[in-house]
Amino acid sequence: MKHFFYFTVILILLTVDVIAEERYFTFEIESREELTALTRLISIDNVDSLRVYAYADDDRLAALQMLGYTYELLPHPGTATKPHMAAAQAFTDWNSYPTYDAYVALMYAFADDYPDICAVVNAGSTVLGRDILFVRISDNVADEEDEPGVLYTSTMHGDETVGYVLMLRLIDSLLTGYNSDPRITDMVNNMEIWINPLANPDGTYHSGNSTVFGATRYNDNGVDLNRNFPDPDEGDHPDGRTWQPETEVMMAFAAAHRIVLSANFHGGVEVINYPWDTWSRRHPDDDWFQYISREYADSAQFYSPSGYMDYLNNGITNGWDWYPVSGGRQDFMNYWYGCRETTIELSNIKLVPESSLPTYWVYNRVSFLNYLEKARYGLRGLVTDSESGLPLAAFVKILNHDIDSSEVRTDPEVGDYHRPLLAGTYDVQFIADGYNPQTVTGVSLATDTSVVTLNIALVSLASDSDSDGILNIDDNCPTVYNPLQEDGDEDDYGNVCDNCSEIYNPDQADFDGDGEGDACECCVGLSGNVNCDEEDVVDISDITYLIDHLYLTHKSLCCLEETNTSGDEEKIVDITDITALIDYLYISHKILPACQSQP
Repeated sequence: MKHFFYFTVILILLTVDVIAEERYFTFEIESREELTALTRLISIDNVDSLRVYAYADDDRLAALQMLGYTYELLPHPGTATKPHMAAAQAFTDWNSYPTYDAYVALMYAFADDYPDICAVVNAGSTVLGRDILFVRISDNVADEEDEPGVLYTSTMHGDETVGYVLMLRLIDSLLTGYNSDPRITDMVNNMEIWINPLANPDGTYHSGNSTVFGATRYNDNGVDLNRNFPDPDEGDHPDGRTWQPETEVMMAFAAAHRIVLSANFHGGVEVINYPWDTWSRRHPDDDWFQYISREYADSAQFYSPSGYMDYLNNGITNGWDWYPVSGGRQDFMNYWYGCRETTIELSNIKLVPESSLPTYWVYNRVSFLNYLEKARYGLRGLVTDSESGLPLAAFVKILNHDIDSSEVRTDPEVGDYHRPLLAGTYDVQFIADGYNPQTVTGVSLATDTSVVTLNIALVSLASDSDSDGILNIDDNCPTVYNPLQEDGDEDDYGNVCDNCSEIYNPDQADFDGDGEGDACECCVGLSGNVNCDEEDVVDISDITYLIDHLYLTHKSLCCLEETNTSGDEEKIVDITDITALIDYLYISHKILPACQSQP
């Protein structure tokens, strides 16, 4: 066993921000259980069986040795090749890497050449003052519209450069294909596409603006940016470092925009990694994440020779199953902003020769488009104020499904929401501060690519929507005039709104979505089990119970449908139900009415 007794002390000693040279190395572990602690000490890059590949500075390597590990230094991936670099005017064939100045010029040239559909946003600066640039592509690029926001970002590890150039080429493909390629035109017209080709310019241009040779994983402060975000499990600063400028840029971007779907491009292996990274438990949308990951990998395999994008589970993996990560951006986006983000590893070689870049474009071009389109499927609509019609900042929650902050949010400027979902039937709740929640049951998606539009107008708690003299916040049925506030079962739902007004049912559950609560539809098979005994036996005790309810101690009813033995549509409980029970048990044995539905 390794000496993890010292582990916490070592971490405390290493939490001071120190700029140091990063090393790339490998070592073996005895058990995968060791990874949970190791991921907080070093930047794990890959785990293949019990062999770990990782980055660390000299101090953390020394700490690793103190824990009893023996490591082997490897050549740094950022020096694997010395690629050809191109200035702006020469960067046209996508078979070279741009200098930093050429990159910046190209980004602004996109916007200059296509001003109607493209804008450049300088979101902030790195440690050394380099720009972190995004392009926004949409048909009305200056306007917020009812359309899903999607994001591609690459190379937050500065030595993983394939995605950097491929994102530049994707921007060019979307812009040049608009109004000539029907698929691309449809995407640009109906989506808000954000692309950040280079999230860590200081790492990529570590050796200077004129070359990517010598690129580093870390930023200029020696920090792994993909361990520097708030973590759903460990909270702020899970790596013990201050927020880096590059991290703060991404955090601010996530707060300012409603991103429905995103991908974070990396390199070093070929696999799609889906959440969670920090938890062993699965994301509520685990099936959906596997579906979109599988489709990306399958498409990439189709357009490439055998052996591409087939690592781990034939090209996809759950993050924790591969190795745990604390402070990753993927979990940050998914947990704090209701986004759906994966991490896509594009190449086994991090800094590939420039001549190979067009090949990786062929492998991934179709997958890039397929993935973005997933944001358009599922449930969508507008959430507005019922009186003013203005958009609301609201949460959209799939009941009995969403946990771990997986509900989506509306864009408060427009009120639109976009909830990717697989085929199925869902109960959806809409929640906004100061408004009555609204639940819509039985929303059905026929296929995995179905689109259902559900617009919702929420009723403010500060108004009196039904003009009964009682504010919505105090009204037990704010949408229907009910000045007497009658509530027979005392469940805080007025009789006129209660889906089962005779039986206490504060959750208003309605399994079959027919408007009648499960509390009133709780019988199985035939009615008659008035006392709701577990054996579902109809006998003299049920007659006695019903007599007691009507004429003696007025015992409460556990299930109205069981009591409606006379079968009247109004479900009025009276002497006719007693008579029907007596007839069934002792006289004509007339069959009792069947339950209308079952919860």
